[in-house]
Amino acid sequence: MTQSSTSRTAPEASLARLRDWFVQDALPLWAAEGYDEAGGGFYEALHFDGRPFTGRPRRVRTQARQIHTFSQASLRGWRNGAEALAAEGFEHFLSRACPDHGARGCVHRLDDEGAVIDDRRDLYDQAFLLLACASRWEAAQDERALKLADKTIAFLDSELAAPQGGWRESDQGELPRRQNPHMHLFEAFLALYRVTGREEFLARAGQIRELFARVFYGAEKGVIREFFDEDWRLQDKDQPVEPGHMLEWVWLLRAYDRAHDRTHDRTAGADSGSVREKLYARALALGADPGFFGFFDNKSPLTGGVHGAKRLWPQTEGFRAALVLGRRQEAAALADNLFMTYLAVETPGLWVDEFDAEGRPVAKDTPASILYHLYEAVAEADAVLSMGEAG
Repeated sequence: MTQSSTSRTAPEASLARLRDWFVQDALPLWAAEGYDEAGGGFYEALHFDGRPFTGRPRRVRTQARQIHTFSQASLRGWRNGAEALAAEGFEHFLSRACPDHGARGCVHRLDDEGAVIDDRRDLYDQAFLLLACASRWEAAQDERALKLADKTIAFLDSELAAPQGGWRESDQGELPRRQNPHMHLFEAFLALYRVTGREEFLARAGQIRELFARVFYGAEKGVIREFFDEDWRLQDKDQPVEPGHMLEWVWLLRAYDRAHDRTHDRTAGADSGSVREKLYARALALGADPGFFGFFDNKSPLTGGVHGAKRLWPQTEGFRAALVLGRRQEAAALADNLFMTYLAVETPGLWVDEFDAEGRPVAKDTPASILYHLYEAVAEADAVLSMGEAG
């Protein structure tokens, strides 16, 4: 039986409210104002009145995130014109951000005219290039997306692969090495596997899953380690952890388990249920902010107690992780809090990206890169709501 809106439980109503805000307010605003119709490409940020923020360097990772988000919005039927916008953004991406037809992946930054102002090949950027390629293939079967993905992976293997496992930070070889770009490569390889069925992508995700177990996950404390030297030794044993990343891994580990179990024997060790539970519990212990309700920003010592600002993205990752673990009441409470804090702005569809340690808003504009985090959270909410409606 299909549930009507009047029969929704309180958690379902909170999830639906967040989804409806994203579909009815955020997507229309960012489709109308977030794309540069004259010069091409997505703006890096909007002012709080919705005007584009011009003159700011455009991170190529932001371009890729927006291509992914609007491709997925089109696939879900959430926004008329989303596919055309994603396709136009991808054309700009291919022509401006990927020199030599993507032989070495994408560059790091562009200016408002689409000129390259930083040609560094950053590992984090390449991860989001691959995620955008997965979405363009899924949405439009654009052969160029898979060709670009294959070229980029070949570049990673030939120029950035490290003998100790994983990849270096960039073609500049700077230190420290970080788990964060590898986490997003894990996400991208899973997405490519999901939309193509190519086993090589799942195998690559499996390699990062092994790196997670061997290097990133501190099992004795239930945390994610962030910064390392060239040989994957901890740069500082007392370094702060990032609760937001711990919450991201909760969802990603579940996604890997599901992908692995589609075609592989579950007894092969894919299930990570206990690790997910421990990561979530430790993220709450180290990063939760009972006074503000939500999560502190991504700097927390292992002893807890010292925190900085509070950005929006850890809230969306906490929301998504709670849903993955079946904690709908906790997810609903986080969603409700968003409307009293981060989403409480005059222009519907925008947000306050950051509050200080005392809960005062400090963001000067609305960064486009966060639309991706909001989409991922809302997509999980939509999946939960769809299961209820199907019942």
